[in-house]
Amino acid sequence: MSDDILWTEEALKRVQNAPDFVRSGIYKLMVKRARERGYKVITSEFLTEIRNESMVRVSKVIKKFGFEELSMGAFEVAKEKMQKNPRKVKVIEEIKNFLKQRTGKNERILEKFRSYIVTVPERGLPWTEEALKRMERVPPFVKSMAEKTIETEAKRRGEKVVTPEVVEAVFHQLIPDTVKQALGIRRTELSS
Repeated sequence: MSDDILWTEEALKRVQNAPDFVRSGIYKLMVKRARERGYKVITSEFLTEIRNESMVRVSKVIKKFGFEELSMGAFEVAKEKMQKNPRKVKVIEEIKNFLKQRTGKNERILEKFRSYIVTVPERGLPWTEEALKRMERVPPFVKSMAEKTIETEAKRRGEKVVTPEVVEAVFHQLIPDTVKQALGIRRTELSS
């Protein structure tokens, strides 16, 4: 872990309950994302947000592999496609073996992936559920233009997924204060 990024007890407990083969990767990813977004504390909510972003990314890859839904058979296809990267093949095998042992929870995990795969667009960047929720306040007559502007900003930042932070940053850059108040958008540390 890192000295400059703190963890809430609940967030640490969640990561400690993660499978061994992903735990160190989760710690590294969370610290990296927290730094990128200017967070000083990793919370359980932040873990959920980053997990959802990661699931969207994986769903996009699954769709590229030709699957319209995630099934246990997708792991063999993924291993075949990733054979040039032995480390990824090993991780895929560990995930597959882990899921075989947890049949009760597998259906919930697979269902979550199914819901993400459906939302992954054919073109453009995928959006997290949280980012899409932020767009619910946008009036329909400007929604298309706002989505294009937000995706452009996400790409400029090097993001692979549109996150709530990107949506909020664009809102605060482009929308006049009076309109923000009418839409119920408040100023945050991120936009300061």
